[in-house]
Amino acid sequence: MTETRRIQLHLGKCIEDLDKLHNVPDLKSKRATLLCKTALKLFESAEEAREKGDEEYSYVYYMKYLRVVAYISKDKEYLKDKSYFNNMLGAKNPNKAIDAAEKLKNSLIERYAKEQKTKRLNDIKENEMIKQKIEENRKKATETVAVNEPTPGLPSLDEVTIKSEQLYSILKSGKLKVMILDTRSAKDYIESHINYPGCISVPEECISPGQSANTLEQTLPPASRPVWTERASMELIVLLDWSSTAAIPGKTLYLLKTILLKWDVNIRYPRPPLALHGGYEDWLLKYPAFTTNPQAMPPRQDEFMDDMLGDIDYPTWTELSPTPPSAPVAPRQVKPGEPLVDRTSKAAAVQVYSERARSMQLILEQQEKIADNSLTLEMQRIEAEQDWKKIRLQRESEDQEDLRSCFKLREQEILSQLMQMENKQYDMEQENMTLREQLEEYQRREREEAEKLAESIADETAGAADFGAERARLSAEAGAARARIAAATHRREQLDVTREALEAERKRQLALAREKRKPAPDRAAPGDEDGDTYMMSPDNPGATGLNRSHSSPNIAKVSSDEEEPCVPMFDRSTKPSKMAPSSDLHQRDFQPVWGDVVSTIV
Repeated sequence: MTETRRIQLHLGKCIEDLDKLHNVPDLKSKRATLLCKTALKLFESAEEAREKGDEEYSYVYYMKYLRVVAYISKDKEYLKDKSYFNNMLGAKNPNKAIDAAEKLKNSLIERYAKEQKTKRLNDIKENEMIKQKIEENRKKATETVAVNEPTPGLPSLDEVTIKSEQLYSILKSGKLKVMILDTRSAKDYIESHINYPGCISVPEECISPGQSANTLEQTLPPASRPVWTERASMELIVLLDWSSTAAIPGKTLYLLKTILLKWDVNIRYPRPPLALHGGYEDWLLKYPAFTTNPQAMPPRQDEFMDDMLGDIDYPTWTELSPTPPSAPVAPRQVKPGEPLVDRTSKAAAVQVYSERARSMQLILEQQEKIADNSLTLEMQRIEAEQDWKKIRLQRESEDQEDLRSCFKLREQEILSQLMQMENKQYDMEQENMTLREQLEEYQRREREEAEKLAESIADETAGAADFGAERARLSAEAGAARARIAAATHRREQLDVTREALEAERKRQLALAREKRKPAPDRAAPGDEDGDTYMMSPDNPGATGLNRSHSSPNIAKVSSDEEEPCVPMFDRSTKPSKMAPSSDLHQRDFQPVWGDVVSTIV
């Protein structure tokens, strides 16, 4: 028997990535008969993927199948009539799925290890090629320097940074063509920058990993593009931000340097770009007269600390300080026939009510924060979808193979980012659901405590008025918070419609691309009849399986080949019914001052 050709790995980089994908949602509301049908479809999907050579999807579907079967085996209906449900599931299918999943796991672990080894070898070869090119450029630059008069202050080819004194000397001599790329925000650049014609703004918000130089050019401010297009003729390129002393991996300067050296096709620089040591803050300190605004102030260091500590909750003074004991109150004389009421517990009841109201306010604040974060995330997802469409059009219209490869790599990165955003959105939903349950419980208790407290102080006009005023104030604050949450949620839902349209178009383009590359159309994946499309919506993990993970991205029932990246698909119409709160709206609540001398470097 001929072994099925295995397709290229595409779903993850290690077995742990797959273990994050085979979780199933909460199945408590589903009947055992419906779950049996779902299990059979998952088993068929696993078998079909295995026949196509897609070991990754086959492994994920087998594991999903085993999780559903494990849940069925604990269902009350199953325990009543085991033979009936075993016949529905197939007597041999569970054992076959266990054996197949184990073999697939071992095979995938071996393939992932081999792929990582190959990638490391390719990285070593690529680094050697880069070193060789740098060495060739160094020799050419050495020959040029030997013929021409040396430039004062120019760092050696081994240096990766340039000091402000060196850059100032080079700019004053005017013997080299220099381009200065200022990666600070556009606002900071407009406020103050080096007064030199070759200094342009490349805002950090325009720079992202995996970009090509041509793609970056499209996002630059219009005033920066004429100088940017002359970069191939520049003899020295300097990068700067506010205060960096080197191009650190992962930071903006390093990303821009990588774009210029690795993703600027057909352009070879005489020497790698240099980072300005100490950044614009150092230049502003030493040469304020050669800036457009010497009175600009660099960002304070404590602002950075404020950002780091902004999410930490500190206890209030009332929580730390014990409540001082109240002065003893003389007991009130009870008139004959008047019922005896114990009023010593009123202060304690008022305190309990106030603490619970404060807890409700904290939950509402957390829900509001989640709603705002979810709105921001939805905007980012729309931008990512638009970026994907733009990159794909550029790749399809590009004739050069190396540029097409760059665009394809960028497409895959965007798809990965979209999956991560989807997972983050789901986590927000789960957190918001928990907060909503807590809020409902607090509201129930608040009503009970308010009724009891109202009864205990009903005969004291001043106390009742104060309590009513406090309760009205807290209710007004809670209502305002709910209104803000509803507004943010409504705005997010409007953006969700736009994003879903872009997502549908992306999936349609991918499907068309797959059909063009296949000799004959593949049989469609099993349908989602009988209400089992909820299987594509992640939730809490099941009870059994091999390796487990608490992250639950969606699993797409789509086929994949070696050319097109696999895109997750899911059905939003079958989300768990508990996701929406009681509202008329369909809410997905997530829930140094320097001298005044001004001069220009010519």
